[in-house]
Amino acid sequence: MDRRGSQGNVVNPPPCMGKVVTVLSIDGGGVRGIIPATILAFLESKLQELDGPDARIADYFDVIAGTSTGGLVAAMLAAPNEQNRPLFAAKDITEFYCKNCPKIFPQN
Repeated sequence: MDRRGSQGNVVNPPPCMGKVVTVLSIDGGGVRGIIPATILAFLESKLQELDGPDARIADYFDVIAGTSTGGLVAAMLAAPNEQNRPLFAAKDITEFYCKNCPKIFPQN
């Protein structure tokens, strides 16, 4: 049985029909991006206790997105290395923020 739209054309079901799509959305906020980075580092450490030291946040989400500084965190979580695994662990992001915040978010 196919489904037809209002103009008689066949409408395909959404790609996630019958499945759960997991989304990690990270807000912006400038230097406060260290807060979600710290929380995600803690979450990743707990996931590693369950699933092994190679577990990464990106393994548990279908989509990772963010706004402003949240986009930076999202990009670091999802960027692949040569083996198509996440290039950064969540703890690396916290270290990155501590080291680079003065350069990225200078005070006026």
